[in-house]
Amino acid sequence: MDVKYDAIIIGLGPVGSFMALKLEKFGLKVLAIDKEKDIYPLPRAVSISDQGMRMHQSLDLENIYYKNSDVPGGAGFVDENLDFIGEPLTMKGLNTPNGWPPMRFFHQPYTDKEIRNKLFKSSCNILVEHELIEINDLEESSCSIKNLNTNEINCYEYKYLIGADGANSKVRDLKEIKQEDLNYDRNWIIIDIELITDKELGEFAIQICDPKRIGTYIPTYSPFKRWEFEIHDNDDVDEFSSDENIHKLISPWLRPEEYKILRKAIYQFHSVIAEEFQKDNCFLIGDAAHQNPPFMGEGMMTGCRDAENLAWKIIMDFTHNLSDNLLKNYQIERKAHAKFIVENSLGIGLLMEAYAHTENKDDVPPELVAKGYGSFIIPPLDEGIFFKGKSNAESMSGQLFPQPVKISNGDVTERCDYLLGDYFSVISRKEIILSDDEKKFLASINTKILILDSEMVDSNMWMSTMVDENKIYIVRPDKYIFGSTDEKISLSNLIEDLKIRIGFNN
Repeated sequence: MDVKYDAIIIGLGPVGSFMALKLEKFGLKVLAIDKEKDIYPLPRAVSISDQGMRMHQSLDLENIYYKNSDVPGGAGFVDENLDFIGEPLTMKGLNTPNGWPPMRFFHQPYTDKEIRNKLFKSSCNILVEHELIEINDLEESSCSIKNLNTNEINCYEYKYLIGADGANSKVRDLKEIKQEDLNYDRNWIIIDIELITDKELGEFAIQICDPKRIGTYIPTYSPFKRWEFEIHDNDDVDEFSSDENIHKLISPWLRPEEYKILRKAIYQFHSVIAEEFQKDNCFLIGDAAHQNPPFMGEGMMTGCRDAENLAWKIIMDFTHNLSDNLLKNYQIERKAHAKFIVENSLGIGLLMEAYAHTENKDDVPPELVAKGYGSFIIPPLDEGIFFKGKSNAESMSGQLFPQPVKISNGDVTERCDYLLGDYFSVISRKEIILSDDEKKFLASINTKILILDSEMVDSNMWMSTMVDENKIYIVRPDKYIFGSTDEKISLSNLIEDLKIRIGFNN
């Protein structure tokens, strides 16, 4: 064996890179590999959500996305005349409980380049032009990695192996993990262009419900724009992707001399989810675990949620040698959540088709209409490392705790997640009384005790509706609420249950 690593990460797209930097921050010895020498030079992912920006704050990466992105005006469904069907969703000027606008559109080559530079400056061992070829779990956990330039093969031991290697995941294949197909397979063309004029195309992302051909327009980071169009079975694929046809497709918006085509790629949109997110000490995150049509703009974000969820469990398992129950809850928490995104992403595709092929839009079934912007409300986590093992609407366990922010004249001037720390936190508006044993336990897992400033609570409508004088919260490292006190549940009840959930035996 050459070297033993705490974690080996296969794949260095945005999700794998985020995971590598997250684990490296907490002192793990990380090897991260990618088959390609350089970042992909053209845009693929284009959207980062409010929770995505919040997650990247913990690594000081949020500014990379902030400076390379725009906030859209909103999103909506339109007919063949580009008139809105119903009321569009407005985003401009809105900040969510995470302290950010609901969505930003970014230019991936810019952000990936800066994040790759961060990786090379980190203590992670980064091997590009290397490929995973074998996983050996018979004795000590190890994998064989091939240098694609020299064909040399080296073997590396690991405690955790993480597949962030995309839809065609080698980790998933080698671990013989099957996928569940949710039966939405459609061929689409994705067109990315760069404007060479100052023409204004509107700030709204739109789902185009045209009976002749459904499509999507995304006002990505200026001067870049994206269109996606469904390819019909009787279309000639080569002819469909010609420049001449692309000019025709986007002629309602632009003339050919007003833009430069950056990319035209034909994809089959899938809706699939891995049957297992964990097998032995191997884990799947991102597209290796789930793939969905891009209609919600949540593909990369779902992968980042995977990484955030798995990272804190690995970090606590690594630093405190906790029971296997902690890591087993990764799949319990993430699979149902990811499946919601997959199902509702394909639901938006089905709604587009229904609007396109129904003369009276009011005749579209309400349950399908609910898949439109109802699906943009990401649900709480349902089951896992929460009080009594289950989320609860009354205690708000399973929901994200709002980010503490400072607000001036209605604008967020400072985002203060750092007050919660990187591990568990106990949060209240008044003094927290703990026994000596409770203090010892909480200190042993690096828990932050936070007494919220009244001005910070009262100036933030999200915080003020949740944090009253008599409520104490325990918040997880990923900022999901573990549980909260009420007339029946004491802080001691929460702490004792937390010990059980994380497998604390000291």
